[in-house]
Amino acid sequence: AAWSPDLGFAEPDPPTVAIARGAAVRLAEAGAVRLVRPVTPLRLEDPAPAWLALRSPGVDPSTPAAEAALAPARRVRADNDRRLAELFAGPELLLTPTTPGPPHGHEGPGERYSTALTWAFNLSGHPAVSIPAGFGDDGCPVGLQIVAPHGREDLLLRTIAGVMADRAF
Repeated sequence: AAWSPDLGFAEPDPPTVAIARGAAVRLAEAGAVRLVRPVTPLRLEDPAPAWLALRSPGVDPSTPAAEAALAPARRVRADNDRRLAELFAGPELLLTPTTPGPPHGHEGPGERYSTALTWAFNLSGHPAVSIPAGFGDDGCPVGLQIVAPHGREDLLLRTIAGVMADRAF
């Protein structure tokens, strides 16, 4: 499995990264994954503009105007899919923090989206799961996101099955 603290674009909090990285190491120690350093670090394009364009209310993708508006979003998705395919030619899994920082309050996320590390895979359709990684100093949970290649839900579920049964993890 390859580890990426930021997918090449996000700016996660160092404590969140440390907790998620610790969970990745525990997965390796439990024999669920083998951590490897990819030949080239993963550098995805920030999917935020693409996600927001594709999810904008009132956009009818069948119209010519929408096609022009959505072309940049489709390019980001295609570029990120290519980069992920290159990564998955080596390690079978990708491990990242689930969110870039602690949960936001009831007032909302503010300037940073809590989805910064997950929506790349919502956009691309790669199977992903979040498992508990630990707790921050504030007592809030931190997650470890595990991402698999397209169509490899079996690998993802097999990887976490034994570990999640072990309450010590």
